[in-house]
Amino acid sequence: LLSETAGAEAPAEASGIRERPVPRGRAVAESILNALAESEHITGVPGVKPGDVEGSAEWNRAESYWKERYVRSRKQVIKNKVEAVCWLVAGFAVLNGTDFVRVIITDERVNRFFLNIGLIATLTILVVILYLIFWLAIVHHVDWERVYKASGKDVLASSPHKPVVRVAIGTASGALAASILCY
Repeated sequence: LLSETAGAEAPAEASGIRERPVPRGRAVAESILNALAESEHITGVPGVKPGDVEGSAEWNRAESYWKERYVRSRKQVIKNKVEAVCWLVAGFAVLNGTDFVRVIITDERVNRFFLNIGLIATLTILVVILYLIFWLAIVHHVDWERVYKASGKDVLASSPHKPVVRVAIGTASGALAASILCY
């Protein structure tokens, strides 16, 4: 990877430029491409060596691999969205078909004290989610997951948002426990 000659460098004593050889960009890129192509048996991903030209068998094999992978990922995204819509429709059908809302509001067998505590806990969880996702992540551009997990010498460990994020997640955890107990 390192060149034996430094190219058209001037002598070190005349120009102050270092004498040791420097990496050549093309050589580095070629060695990376070779390493990727030779590691196909480990990664399962076909690689293209620097000497392969567009249209060669290796080139076409790698290109078809990446096209198929893109198509598979698009199909997975569409499948996930269709599945989410089906779950929403199923949930709406269950709520409508069982008169769940009417029973909760009007049935005398429902213990209102525990129902109200559970509803308040659920509302608390929703408020924390809105705070973390919308207020911190979107409005203030804070990656709250990284801030919460940061420790030690990490730069995010001294973030001014860290105590607030910890309190919010702790509050949501307590509200989840309360809602599980009440429901």
